[in-house]
Amino acid sequence: MFEEGHKIRVILAEIAKTQVWLINRLSQHGIVTDKTEMSAILSGARRGPKADRILECSVKILDEYRDEYRDKC
Repeated sequence: MFEEGHKIRVILAEIAKTQVWLINRLSQHGIVTDKTEMSAILSGARRGPKADRILECSVKILDEYRDEYRDKC
């Protein structure tokens, strides 16, 4: 799970977006979280079904964003 969180942080840095941006995108998908919870999930300190759902949806959101960005270039 830590690897997934690290991957998400790397992608956010690559696309120059913040965890707050990602939290807002997650809320558009019906997932409510905050900065503290998100940080704990990305570091691997928090686990469980909600954390798994957040990680899975985060990767999906970031992949879609990168695909969309590539199409514009």
